[in-house]
Amino acid sequence: MAKDKRPSDALRERALTAMVTDAFFTWPSAILIGFSIIAYFLFPHIFSWWQQWYWIVFGVLGEAVYLWATITDPVAAQQAVNRMLTEKYDPRDIRNLSARQRLQRALEYKRSIDQFVSQQTGAMKVSLGNTSDEINEWIAMIYRLAKAIDTFEANSIIDRDRRAVPSELENLKRRLQIETDPGVRSELEEACRIREQLLSNLKSIENSVKRTDIKLDNTLAQLSTVYAQMQLLDTKAVEGGRAQRLREEIHDEIQSLQDTISAMDEVYSYEGYKSAVNNLTSETAQSVATGEQNTSRSAAQGKGNG
Repeated sequence: MAKDKRPSDALRERALTAMVTDAFFTWPSAILIGFSIIAYFLFPHIFSWWQQWYWIVFGVLGEAVYLWATITDPVAAQQAVNRMLTEKYDPRDIRNLSARQRLQRALEYKRSIDQFVSQQTGAMKVSLGNTSDEINEWIAMIYRLAKAIDTFEANSIIDRDRRAVPSELENLKRRLQIETDPGVRSELEEACRIREQLLSNLKSIENSVKRTDIKLDNTLAQLSTVYAQMQLLDTKAVEGGRAQRLREEIHDEIQSLQDTISAMDEVYSYEGYKSAVNNLTSETAQSVATGEQNTSRSAAQGKGNG
């Protein structure tokens, strides 16, 4: 099975497609195509040896050369990648204000890093360009973490249970303290256990989101550090392996971010939470059924006494 593409690779492919599309619809391209069509009809044999269909070949080859020159321009390529990066990981998609601001700052650092790389030459530019590509994947991870926080805050069921279950548990515990019937006490104890399990899973989700929030802060600080370190690099540093060590640090941070995202995905599957909710639902249905049976039994006893 083929491995999934890295976000940075997919982004670069999209940027390449966008560059070709944009270049085709520019005014130099329009002039070249328009000139070829007009010449085809007005100057079919501009030279004695010239064939009319040569104009078609001229237009196709000219357009191919123009497109090639455009997509191989490193400045244009980087601008296209940056545009795709901002479009794909748009901060406006993030509802949480703090997470959105962090993503915005991360994109600002990325643009500053790309600007610095574009000013370099030779081996320095190649080495730092690879580092910049790694940061594209870093941005993708930051975006996913920000979306995870949004997912938590937008989950109305979790929000409802976070507010309701603690008070339900306290009420059940108070009833348990004064209840003397063994059967009823057993039911109350089971109801308390289910809600305690539910609260434990809700707390696990909440703590995971808090860790994600802290991770976003740390990641942004590390991105700032990477930018500062890049300013200190020179050709000797590249040859001495400092740039390689910088890329390794970035790779380690990307792996750490991936681990955080995997943990968030696991938490958001909240199998324990779902199990507790299902138990709570079953308990409610059972309580209703028990209540109906008790009501029927009381009515029957009342008739017998009568």
